[in-house]
Amino acid sequence: MRPPVRCTDSPDSSLLSETLTPPSIHPFLTHLLGMAEPLMASPADSAAWERIISDAADHNLTLTLYRWLNESGMSSELPPALLDRLKASAASLVARNLVLAQELAAVLQAFRQQDVPCIPIRGLALAEELYGDISARPMGDLDLLVRREALSEVAAVLEGLGFREIDRRPGFARTFSYTLEFVKDSHGTVLVEPHWSIAYPPFVERVDMDQIWKRCHRGTVAGVATWLLSSTDLLLHLSFHLIHKGNKAPLLWFYELHRLLQQKTAEMDWPQITLIAHQTGQSLFLVEVLRDLRHLFNSPIPPSVLSQLTAKHSHSLCVHGIAPLERRLARFLTSDSLVDGRESFAQLFAIRGFRLKIRFVLALLFPSLAFMRFHYGLSGRGHLALSYAARLLFLAREGCKGLVSLFTSGRKPLPPLLM
Repeated sequence: MRPPVRCTDSPDSSLLSETLTPPSIHPFLTHLLGMAEPLMASPADSAAWERIISDAADHNLTLTLYRWLNESGMSSELPPALLDRLKASAASLVARNLVLAQELAAVLQAFRQQDVPCIPIRGLALAEELYGDISARPMGDLDLLVRREALSEVAAVLEGLGFREIDRRPGFARTFSYTLEFVKDSHGTVLVEPHWSIAYPPFVERVDMDQIWKRCHRGTVAGVATWLLSSTDLLLHLSFHLIHKGNKAPLLWFYELHRLLQQKTAEMDWPQITLIAHQTGQSLFLVEVLRDLRHLFNSPIPPSVLSQLTAKHSHSLCVHGIAPLERRLARFLTSDSLVDGRESFAQLFAIRGFRLKIRFVLALLFPSLAFMRFHYGLSGRGHLALSYAARLLFLAREGCKGLVSLFTSGRKPLPPLLM
């Protein structure tokens, strides 16, 4: 994965590979996030403000921009029509957050009443953790961390609140995924995703979740007492989530990792972070995120951490029994391949057993009608038939590209920092 922007060269820039994406976000926003020197003058024309507002929306920074403009008194410098548009966008995002806050409070209370362990992650929990304000960042759904052995109880609690489960095929998520999906037609649509790991395919099973739960602590989210991840585990989860989304990750996610490192520096257990990265074979991924944060924000990351992660990467692969194929998959997952569904492709190779592989592929190619209707907004039989056919052709094409990319990436050396 690669960060969406490049800022001024830092003393560590010689350690970076030469493939960072060129600048694609307005300098006003990089200044706003502390990634560049203060601007000598504010934007003076409508075209510049159009670009700023558009870039802010693309990188989930609309609320950040709107709040800063109001607090700094610069909102009067925007053309009235653009200010009204920005204000309407911000108001819509805040309204959505308030709806989700009510839903999350009801969900957390229901879990507590049924004595089912639950941790809110990202979303509202992160807004309160980093900003002390649930309206400070946009969010689209409710993410929870639950125990895998309690999935039946989790489903019962959510169904009791009016949610229904959406799955590719019956039992698919519990067998192959890292999360379930529950939806409710309320205030539009509310989606709840109960995760049972802080990692993503194909590394879900490699994280010792018992230890994660032992390190969590009590806190409050949406006015309800609940469990929260430790700062160390939150850093790991947010890093894994960022890589999970790859180049689709907005700049806000990089910035929030930086804020977490700034605010919780004293709480970060770097030896534990390094140990988990090595034990799960994800040190290659984590070092990508950490070096980007140092490059973009000069985040407070001890220099020794990157050295330890990179120096012991090969040793970690051998000691923890990661096969040559999985080593090749790790290189593939961090390559510049344009293959969509990269994680699913890698997971197919990680699944053991021919029957399970066939079941996995069939569910990817021909998911349930409910899944197709929910995720693609399809209704008519004609549209569904065409969508299934298009999906089959698309995944077949991407699978062929994946095979080529997998074996090509396996031959390439790792970037300089990862050697």
